[in-house]
Amino acid sequence: MAGQEAIWHVTIGDEERGPLTRDEVLEYVREGMLAGSDFIWRPGLPDWKAVSEIGDFWQPPRRKPAAAPVLLPEPVQSAAEQVDDRDGTDLPPVGRKWSVWKSANIGLLVSALALLLQIGMGRGFELANDAHTASVVTIGGLVGQILAVPLILAVIAVVRNLLNRRQPKSRASAVRGALTFVALLVSILGALVVYAEVFFSSTETISGRTRTALIAGAVRSCVHKQFSVNQNLTASQIDKYCSCISEKMADGTTYQQLGTEPDASALAVLRQKAEAAGQACRIQ
Repeated sequence: MAGQEAIWHVTIGDEERGPLTRDEVLEYVREGMLAGSDFIWRPGLPDWKAVSEIGDFWQPPRRKPAAAPVLLPEPVQSAAEQVDDRDGTDLPPVGRKWSVWKSANIGLLVSALALLLQIGMGRGFELANDAHTASVVTIGGLVGQILAVPLILAVIAVVRNLLNRRQPKSRASAVRGALTFVALLVSILGALVVYAEVFFSSTETISGRTRTALIAGAVRSCVHKQFSVNQNLTASQIDKYCSCISEKMADGTTYQQLGTEPDASALAVLRQKAEAAGQACRIQ
């Protein structure tokens, strides 16, 4: 019988209903449960369509409920379109809004990968130093670096949802997403603290970017001091002296010494090394 084949599927709010007959769909339209912006689909259609795009259904509701609906002729279907779809396994996915928290969590994973790449490329000294110092400024800098990508992805999700207001809401739980975000952030910061402790526990002499960063900082400090106490030296002489003494100090410094607050005996040894380095550089 025309209109009695259950092949239609509709979305009402966030709920999918079907398979339905054409008469059942028309009843939803008359009762106002199905709006023109809601989605509808049947076998043979490439994707979900708005109800207003299907001429079989989208007609203004009649004022008199008793009046019979105007039924258009049943469209001719191919054999492929008449395949029984009552189990709903062939339904195409309905486009939904993106979860902002899920997007942010993906961003956190990207940030964690970026940190691993930074460490793998030999630039872990800055991360270890910030985590080991653990001041408000350094921890704030680390958090800002970690949250940059999640913030960008969250903004993209919000903009995309605004541009697709007609799509159903995401099924992802906002509470679960927020808890996952906090857990990931704490885990990343905790991993950085552990990495810093391992980094500064080595008794090997510093090398690579760590040595370069130490020498650069020592040269700046030395130049500033020498300009204030040695007015007769030229800038070239001061630069040469400070570079020499900074390199000699770095040659005898280990990662453990770099990350440990020196006590009185350690300061005395450090002073002796500085004096020996200064004497050697003056002779050159």
